[in-house]
Amino acid sequence: MTSRTWLLHLGEEECADLLARTSLGRLGVVVDGRPEIFPVNHVYDAATATVAFPTNERTKVHGALNWPFVAFEVDGLEPEDDSGWSVLVVGHAEEITDTGEIERLSEQRKVLWHPLETVRWLRIVPTKVTGRRIQAVPG
Repeated sequence: MTSRTWLLHLGEEECADLLARTSLGRLGVVVDGRPEIFPVNHVYDAATATVAFPTNERTKVHGALNWPFVAFEVDGLEPEDDSGWSVLVVGHAEEITDTGEIERLSEQRKVLWHPLETVRWLRIVPTKVTGRRIQAVPG
């Protein structure tokens, strides 16, 4: 049996839900004029509609804060219906310095790993959020 794929564009609410239910995404930044992609353990902050994550003092924080735009992506597979999905967030990164906000975000985090060095929290303020679901259909 042959299958075709069907591409569906996801609405804002579904994109927010998928960002919230995942804990690992990829941050795309420009470093020395070249694109770099880093895995980050993030939270989706529904209160501000932003993606936030802790990081250390190295490459990704400087790439994120020293370029006007960053990209952030999460994706997943849904084996029960042979579909996959992807959500892309494009925007600018800013540092979070308010200790109460950092504590609130830390409590939401599903920790996959702990940074060993000094932690700085960043958030991505979106200018664009897009999502797609790709579904196999008999054909």
